[in-house]
Amino acid sequence: MEENMICITCKHVALPGGATSDETTHIIVEDELITGLFNQETDMVKMAPHHYSADIVTPGFIDIHNHGMGGADDLVKFWQNADYTQQRLPKYGVTSFLATMVFPEACFTDGTLDTIKSVESIVGETGKGAVCEGIHAEGPIVNDLGGLPKGNNQMAMSEFTQLLDSMPSCKLMTISPHIDVQSGYEKIKSLVQRGIVPSLGHDRVATEAEILGAIQAAHPTQCHITHLFNVTNFHHRTPSLVNFGLIDVFPNIPGYERLAPPSVEIIGDMCHVHPLTVGVLLKARHYNQIAFISDCTAEPVPAKKLNYSGRTMEVSSDGKCLFVSGTSTLAGSCCTSHDAFKSLVKTFHLTIGEASRMVSQTPASIANLKKIGKIEIGHRADIVLMDENLNLKKTFIAGKLYYDADN
Repeated sequence: MEENMICITCKHVALPGGATSDETTHIIVEDELITGLFNQETDMVKMAPHHYSADIVTPGFIDIHNHGMGGADDLVKFWQNADYTQQRLPKYGVTSFLATMVFPEACFTDGTLDTIKSVESIVGETGKGAVCEGIHAEGPIVNDLGGLPKGNNQMAMSEFTQLLDSMPSCKLMTISPHIDVQSGYEKIKSLVQRGIVPSLGHDRVATEAEILGAIQAAHPTQCHITHLFNVTNFHHRTPSLVNFGLIDVFPNIPGYERLAPPSVEIIGDMCHVHPLTVGVLLKARHYNQIAFISDCTAEPVPAKKLNYSGRTMEVSSDGKCLFVSGTSTLAGSCCTSHDAFKSLVKTFHLTIGEASRMVSQTPASIANLKKIGKIEIGHRADIVLMDENLNLKKTFIAGKLYYDADN
């Protein structure tokens, strides 16, 4: 019997596909992987040298839009000290993340490339806390900044290629159809060739034709939409990005044949998007197309101030969001994937399995992350234990205990 084998026993477990098992389940973990799932107390269960129990077990949360929780004086440089964030995320149930990066105007000379190198050096490494699975590049080809620093959205293709070459682990890139249409979508096509998912966003003015053209340029790769409803637009008669994000199957109209609507992500703090609007999305799209994200830019410390590319930011008095100081401009969230999970269950009455799907399996699927996001044999043992009130009790990453609320 391996000394590092552990057994986790729970009353309720989130299963792949959005299902929930309410039978007592025993999960066996060996050598960083899930190796057994039993509904009975087998010999293997009895002989495991280490035992843990919980009311509820889910896969570890996967945050595909996270700017970091600190570690530097300026938010743009948070990922130069990734350990700071990696060590804190397990407290919130996050076991994997995409390091979300922004690109100020002088990104080739202001240290941005150094930050990219720092991230690339840790991709896929276990043993430091939450695992960085790659990069989500939020820009620089964006039309509407929202809270982003000003960048070079007219970057030449040669510079764009240089930027992509520096990010071999880039999984998603936010890009505006209204900008890329000017070059015949050459940048979206370049992303697809590299296996990077084009995430349409930061674009309030893109027309139906421009968005449809972007989806066609990416086909057969399915596009994604960055933080739906935020820095995007909706009109009942003139479709924009929100319209494309609120449909599971395109109608049978010219130009849409054989195309799939983009998957979507939505900030889960119930502040960036009102719960009534979140409810609309949950009714409109299947949960295998919705990822709840944090868009984290700071820990939830009310009135905390920090720098962001020459601007002062301040955490709201309720600790939920980050604003550009003195304005109503949102510049990210202070919520966590665990906050979103609790809201999905308690506010929208979803099952444990359905809620888990949108903070674990679906984000992994959207970003093409393999062997994580499920309680399944052969998957990495990233596991979250909660009590019956959804309080987070323990977080395991690759079979190792990284957070224990009792210690």
